[in-house]
Amino acid sequence: MRKLKPGKTNQEDRNNFIEYWAEYIRETPDEVWKKQQNFLIKGHIETARRAKFLSVKQYLKIKGEPCSR
Repeated sequence: MRKLKPGKTNQEDRNNFIEYWAEYIRETPDEVWKKQQNFLIKGHIETARRAKFLSVKQYLKIKGEPCSR
């Protein structure tokens, strides 16, 4: 697999990443891909379960923006 090459612009960076990722997906066996996706999704679920959710008022206060509620 080739290395991800940096672009000269943000758009080039994005295009290079898309090409890199598409190549990775085509070349990676399904069994490997499934394990990686499973690990990623389970991690997101764990994080969401542990997260302490903020109210709109708390979020805006952290951002330093006024809240009209």
